Amino acid sequence: MCGACGERGAFDWARAWTAGLAARRAVAVAAVRAADRRGLRVTAGPGGWLVHGPTGAATACDGLGALVAAVRRWAGAEEPAPWDPARPSGRLTVPGEEDRRAGVVLRVAPGGARSPDTALAGPGDEVLVDSETTARAALAALASPRWSARRYLARVEGVAAAWARPLDDPGPQRPELAADVLLRLEWTRQSGRLDGTARAARGPLGPGAEYDVEIRDGHVVRARTVGD
Repeated sequence: MCGACGERGAFDWARAWTAGLAARRAVAVAAVRAADRRGLRVTAGPGGWLVHGPTGAATACDGLGALVAAVRRWAGAEEPAPWDPARPSGRLTVPGEEDRRAGVVLRVAPGGARSPDTALAGPGDEVLVDSETTARAALAALASPRWSARRYLARVEGVAAAWARPLDDPGPQRPELAADVLLRLEWTRQSGRLDGTARAARGPLGPGAEYDVEIRDGHVVRARTVGD
């Protein structure tokens, strides 16, 4: 599998939305269009994607982060190619199971924990930390396999930095554009342009279901499906 995914914590935040073969095919189309490199091919399979470079080299990728890293190596440009919303790549999977993870409020205040793991292990929905430095470490922890399966970030309080600013960034309101939006969001994250800042995207997956993604300081701290 591709090991150069660029993911802090090495977990696939988009896995629930690429669980079906049709969804992986849509992501494959979005990846080829974003890279815009002659000879580059991406094939969707039962467990992920196979990226064939222009030289014939092949890389197997089992997650969105790995796929984006693989195609970015062939893109020849830091930015993805311009995209045409009139040519959507396709829909993603609507998860069949309810997301039972707990949302937490990350708050910086005197008397807070100095260790992100100590703060995250506490009861309730508040993660209280002592400083901005610890808060940024808590973001990295929330994006790691240890905590991402149990908790996600609801909001940040007590910090005025750019990475903590309030977000309201809806994505295109067409489910057939979901693959394009999320692939390009991961591309931007891997480029480092979201380090020290924040971005969110929310849009439809299908009837009654939306994706809700938030990235802060370069870490995916929320990736959940929201229903009616």
